[in-house]
Amino acid sequence: MRPHLLLPFTLALTTFAHAQDKTESGYLLNWTNQIKVERDSLVNGKYKLPAYTFNVFESDAGIAADEWVAAFESNGSKVTGSNPYKRSGVAVDGLSGPATVMATVVRNKQDGTALVKVALAANDSMPVSDWEKGEKAAYDLAVRMNKGVVQKQVDAQQKLVDGLAKDLAGAQKDEAKANDKSSDAAADLEKAKKEKAKLASKQADLQSEQIKLQEKYTRTQDPKDLTRLTKVQQDLVKVQKDMSKQLKKEADAQKDANKKQGDIPDAQKDQQKLTTKKEKAVSDLEALKRKKEAVK
Repeated sequence: MRPHLLLPFTLALTTFAHAQDKTESGYLLNWTNQIKVERDSLVNGKYKLPAYTFNVFESDAGIAADEWVAAFESNGSKVTGSNPYKRSGVAVDGLSGPATVMATVVRNKQDGTALVKVALAANDSMPVSDWEKGEKAAYDLAVRMNKGVVQKQVDAQQKLVDGLAKDLAGAQKDEAKANDKSSDAAADLEKAKKEKAKLASKQADLQSEQIKLQEKYTRTQDPKDLTRLTKVQQDLVKVQKDMSKQLKKEADAQKDANKKQGDIPDAQKDQQKLTTKKEKAVSDLEALKRKKEAVK
């Protein structure tokens, strides 16, 4: 049928290897079917017309009907009715004149696929005089519709790949953030340790001075020496309080540093999972594209 049904007429190829390999969404990765066109009949109201029948695999009646309509409406023409669907004035390769193409789409009870019947009619009650020559056009339509189903699988898989790519980019950013936070936490810990060291040094100096002043006051019993001793003792108490607070800050900084460091492997693990998942999805996408090309 021109222009949509003129496709090369070749025998269907059947691929048996890895027949059960599927995508995460459940799509078969290999074309394992054989397209056959057989003679049948189609009921149009009270009339029965000779027809050609074929399967649309990995599909259902609704999806197959959409593919049939798409095959005729892609050039802006209009399909009318439903079961049978009709498209008038179609030029069919090999036929002497235009025909009204009718189709019914039902579920094939034997294998669960969609079963399509196509009639080439002169009017509602009569087939075209040379309808037997339309077998090639029916076969080409079967190929086109089956390719259309697989294309939908390709589109869905492409959407999955795009989503995983976005998730992976997010995971890479999360890992970078985890590394930055770990570096910041390590810097905070180092700062806390330095502050503690300063306080420890100051505390040691005050303790040494306290001992000297205590010994001096013991010898002199001079009130001035007592005043200096008291002042040093007060300073020492303050430093000891500051040291207690600083020890807590260091402990908190150490805990935070450990946590932030622990977040890095988790971020790396998430990234690796997404990388593996994306690689599988991309591999499946390429397999589905090859599968579409195998529908012949």
